[in-house]
Amino acid sequence: MNFDNTRRKGRPLALVAIVSAAVVALAACSSGSDIANDSESSTSVSTTEALAAVTVPDSAVGKQIAWLLNAVNMSTSLTPEETSAHFGPNAPVVLTPADFDSMRAGKPCTTVDYKGGVTDGTVSITSTTGGHLDMNVVVDGNGLIAGMAITPTPEPHVPAASWQELATAVKALPAPTNLTVIEVTGGKNAEVFSVGDTSPQPTGSTIKLYVLGAVATAVKNGTLSWDQKLTITDDLKSMPGGTMQDLPSGTEVTVRETAGKMISISDNTATDMLIAALGHEQVESTFVAMGMADPSRNIPLKPTRALFQLGCGGEGAQRISWRDGTPDERRVILAALSTGLVDIPPTAFTSPAWPFYIDWFATPADLRAALVSLQEMAKPESGAPIRDILAEDPALSDESAKWFTYGGFKGGSSIGVLAGTWYLEHDDRAWVVTMQTHGEDAALVADPKLYFDPTDDAMLLIQKDNSN
Repeated sequence: MNFDNTRRKGRPLALVAIVSAAVVALAACSSGSDIANDSESSTSVSTTEALAAVTVPDSAVGKQIAWLLNAVNMSTSLTPEETSAHFGPNAPVVLTPADFDSMRAGKPCTTVDYKGGVTDGTVSITSTTGGHLDMNVVVDGNGLIAGMAITPTPEPHVPAASWQELATAVKALPAPTNLTVIEVTGGKNAEVFSVGDTSPQPTGSTIKLYVLGAVATAVKNGTLSWDQKLTITDDLKSMPGGTMQDLPSGTEVTVRETAGKMISISDNTATDMLIAALGHEQVESTFVAMGMADPSRNIPLKPTRALFQLGCGGEGAQRISWRDGTPDERRVILAALSTGLVDIPPTAFTSPAWPFYIDWFATPADLRAALVSLQEMAKPESGAPIRDILAEDPALSDESAKWFTYGGFKGGSSIGVLAGTWYLEHDDRAWVVTMQTHGEDAALVADPKLYFDPTDDAMLLIQKDNSN
């Protein structure tokens, strides 16, 4: 469901709360000369002042990354007001002046790589002693830090040279993972590659593909229009990922913009606004219409805020009641959930809820059918925005982005769950790639790169097999 909604160009990333160990890790940057004047105010540092071998863009997240880098590299201590002014109200941890003092033990840090978008970014940092770290930062709708992670820069990934090598790599991943590649050109369903358990799996925000399909159906039937305005209310505001929860209640947003944010940045509030506009039953009926073989695990449909309320903020007994309940009993549970703003601290997001069926479930075949169905829905004029919505963030590596002539993507994540789905075209041929993984120990899927690297490999192998 994308707690993070974090994506850098080429692959999604997870949002992880920074902890004291990460602060210590950043101190591995070696000692050296200051790059910022000691009297420089930390709140006015620009991206050009950071010691860098690459440019950090002047985007919302770039500004915060530049501030963090400069705050580490300057000599003067920051005030609590200066640090807290850069962190949003839902940030799991707010760095203190003492944290920055600890980091400065090894300044300066040099940025050697940057990847990211408007609201998320990852900067790679190195030092003269050879320390290499990645700093991932996510900002909220106000441009404040919503979360961050500092981890060792991984060794360069060596792509699988064959489908057999890829199968071996997937089987060796820490958590059970399925990866499928199916050619869907001209309505065919030809398996190119498949490894792992293909039974129904928790799939996080990929369920939003069906909400998009329900929107398209409603537009076609005349009960909704792309330019129709929806109103943000406290009762519809969810938790991040996304930014719409930060807009004032009463703000009006078109269906087209809301659907775009639901897919491109996996906005949870946008999703719940569309579900409310459509009605739960309309989305539930779309499961079967879009090819889901067994939608029972997803009925009744949970809005995203309910996942937080049941799975993250709920008591153990509530989880069990949901797991063991009938559809009617679950509808009663949903109806009893509190209205108004969701008030759940980020520290509550600790243990996987999917073992209690508090997630959304689908098979690779279900997800493939949903993507193909959406492409069909896009053919009439009423569905024209669909292809652009899916392609706004195709989550492709640079090499794949050059070869594929179209890429549509939807990913998903929650505690212990990670998934990705791609609809890919090269001229007149098309493929669907799906990946799903989950673990009862959330740490097993804490590094999304482990699981998205194989999907990149699969796309490179598609190119290898089909290039003259």
